[in-house]
Amino acid sequence: MVLGKVKSLTISFDCLNDSNVPVYSSGDTVSGRVNLEVTGEIRVKSLKIHARGHAKVRWTESRNAGSNTAYTQNYTEEVEYFNHKDILIGHER
Repeated sequence: MVLGKVKSLTISFDCLNDSNVPVYSSGDTVSGRVNLEVTGEIRVKSLKIHARGHAKVRWTESRNAGSNTAYTQNYTEEVEYFNHKDILIGHER
């Protein structure tokens, strides 16, 4: 089995700033490396990567009218920033 021979799989991102923290803004190119270390010889037909970036936020606001709460409003938002698939080795069937 191939998975039994995988010693490590790491994905590292290139940093665009001096803080060594991979933070990106709209329009930036995301780049990095995929490192796969195996314990022995394996046969690989393909290696694919699927990257997704999204954000979710939820908050509550309350309005007071004197000593009583006038109303409470709940907010939620979800945004998908990217959804990208790429074939690193091999080809799509």
